[in-house]
Amino acid sequence: MVNVNAAIEQLLDMRLELDDTIRLLGFDPEASDRQQAGTNERVLLHLQDIYDVLDAPRPNGDYAKQLVQETMKIAKEEM
Repeated sequence: MVNVNAAIEQLLDMRLELDDTIRLLGFDPEASDRQQAGTNERVLLHLQDIYDVLDAPRPNGDYAKQLVQETMKIAKEEM
């Protein structure tokens, strides 16, 4: 068990060193995570809007299509 804990500590140290190296090269993984969370939130909001439009008593198919296209554009930008 001591060996396992030591191995885990070593891996965590390696990850911190790798994160620091990546930041020095100009990439911030935390900023990327925040951006991805923002993208997911935008997509989820668009999906909720699409659902609301289609669930309305008089669904507006054109508006739903527009929202689908915007959602696809957001998703493609992040790929």
